[in-house]
Amino acid sequence: MDMFTDNIVTLVDEEGREISFEMLDKVNYNGNDYIVLLPLEEMEKEDEEAEVVILRIEDRDGEEVYVGVEDEEELENVFEIFQSRFDDEDFDMYDEDEE
Repeated sequence: MDMFTDNIVTLVDEEGREISFEMLDKVNYNGNDYIVLLPLEEMEKEDEEAEVVILRIEDRDGEEVYVGVEDEEELENVFEIFQSRFDDEDFDMYDEDEE
């Protein structure tokens, strides 16, 4: 189950808890689509490096489903594509108003 509000995605985990994420990017790798998410609670921790979540997008009976990726190489390759889209000096996920 998911709900989009602008670029906020709310997912329900296996224990029934709702967790909200900011969708940072959608990446295509090796014929599959992935979403790169940042937990909103991570955004509040400015003193720590934020960790993103990468999920593969699958179509199940016409419904978009997000699936965890277990293959480390696949995760690394998707993350590298995500990183390559942003210049480290210009990308600041905490300051969207910066020009």
